[in-house]
Amino acid sequence: MIRIHLVDDHDVIRAGLKQILELDKEIQVVGEASRALDAIYAIEKSPPDVVFMDIRMPGMNGIEATRIISEKFPMVKVVLLTNFNEEEYVIEGLKAGAAGFLLKNIGKEELHKIVHSVHDGKSVLDPSVTVTIIKEALKPAKGNRAEQVPQVEDKLTTREFEILDLISRGLSNKDIGAKLHLSEYTVKFHVKAIFRKLGARSRSEAVYKAVNSSLISQKPGA
Repeated sequence: MIRIHLVDDHDVIRAGLKQILELDKEIQVVGEASRALDAIYAIEKSPPDVVFMDIRMPGMNGIEATRIISEKFPMVKVVLLTNFNEEEYVIEGLKAGAAGFLLKNIGKEELHKIVHSVHDGKSVLDPSVTVTIIKEALKPAKGNRAEQVPQVEDKLTTREFEILDLISRGLSNKDIGAKLHLSEYTVKFHVKAIFRKLGARSRSEAVYKAVNSSLISQKPGA
């Protein structure tokens, strides 16, 4: 059973998400909160598997809450929800450690698939959000970009480059292991090393930083 916690200051939205999510017999909504701080307190007592977090709420916003949850409970996956596809929210949310970023108009079947994907360790992004990330990553970096890239390239091993590329394609650790003939434990070890070397706290942020540094290439829709 995949345990979900919903965080949104609109009761109607939480009720609608809960109704849709629980149509899947493998999903259970175990908690709800209208404020980010209340959600953090609840997660401390009983961590869920996945948190669906609204970005814009009174008091602490969803991005700051995501940062706290990612640091204190790294096994809890946070998916950010919003009606707004604004660049600063996307980038800051991923930097905070979000496992995904979705617009609230997502369909029922797609929502179920996303829950299972996130639970399996994959990163999920709404297609329009992916375009935003790629556009941001392709912007000229401040300073001498040529001086920045080798610093990262010297740290990553050939195997880590392979795994990073597969992460960017949305593969889970299990799928990566099968493709590269490695155990899931070995893949997890390499993923942790990649996160550390790139200074990333999530798969999405690792991909963003890798694209931004030209370590891997990614095209919208690829």
